[in-house]
Amino acid sequence: MLNFKNQELTKIITGTLSAKAAREAIIQAYNSRMRLLRNDPLWQGNLPALQAETLSYTALMADKLLETLKASKDIDPAFAERLWFEPAVGDGDHSTIKVYLASPDQNTELLAIEGILTDSGRLVAKNLPTLLQITAKEPDLPYTAAEVHALAAMIKVLYTADLTFATIDETVLQPVDGLSFATKFDSSKPLSTTVEIKSSGNIKLAVPLDHGSVVDYQVVDDNGHDWKELGADSTDNDVLTWASTTIPGELVGAHLRLQVNVRTAENSPALDELFVIASSNAILMRQAGRNAYALDLPNHNVLGIKLDTANNRIILHYPEKTVHVMELDHLYPFLGQWLKAVLPQRRAFN
Repeated sequence: MLNFKNQELTKIITGTLSAKAAREAIIQAYNSRMRLLRNDPLWQGNLPALQAETLSYTALMADKLLETLKASKDIDPAFAERLWFEPAVGDGDHSTIKVYLASPDQNTELLAIEGILTDSGRLVAKNLPTLLQITAKEPDLPYTAAEVHALAAMIKVLYTADLTFATIDETVLQPVDGLSFATKFDSSKPLSTTVEIKSSGNIKLAVPLDHGSVVDYQVVDDNGHDWKELGADSTDNDVLTWASTTIPGELVGAHLRLQVNVRTAENSPALDELFVIASSNAILMRQAGRNAYALDLPNHNVLGIKLDTANNRIILHYPEKTVHVMELDHLYPFLGQWLKAVLPQRRAFN
């Protein structure tokens, strides 16, 4: 239960705070209160009481976030008045806020805010426009154009509080800048080098990686037997080196080949697909640095593509930080065409 005589809480309740400031202040107040209760023998084992406390702070968070949405100049006041939040508490201190849009005949759950009292809280879309909906031949959205605009503005406010969606599959009402998703790299063509064994004992083989990320490697003889376990590898200055001091006499006269499977930006099927789709829309893609590419758009902005070969991901960058996928796709439909081609769960691409 909230102590309304607590000055810290009073400032939060009565103050005009941004979404980010409200979230940070409430999390701090909640953590302080829970530390106090968990160190008190009377309350530390009383789960129902601790959950009730969590629910109180979750409800406060819901009220303050809704307040920021209603105060936003970018959200139609008539739309904001239709929003209502439902706080709930689960196991431990995990809590959720469900966000609804009221209509005369129903309440539509728009999204949920999971783990709202933790630093890792995130948005989970429930009934928001998706990639498949906006790229359909005949898009059928359950919202008017004005409602979609208001939904996008609402999510932009929540993003200022560091609340984000986990994946592009959830909704297209999330910023293009920083958007990332898993991808595949074709590592079927290994880099290699071969040496003839002149004598037993020491040997060293080295392969330049061409800025690729190593998937695995083998050290094979003429018969395909892998001798990797006879030595150790190291990587320095973009070169993988395998060295051994225990080459047996039976290998003298034979050949050893060090073959390295790598992930590089040059062997990304998703990037190839983007090149084809963008080109068919008269938009050219150019290299913009190591593992980075750029598409110069007619609006004089640049859509950046960064390939994270170490983590199998593609990351998008856009100079206007709040422009969401649906907005940019409206201007340049190639974006939705490409994302639809490589997402979701397209085995050739991710």
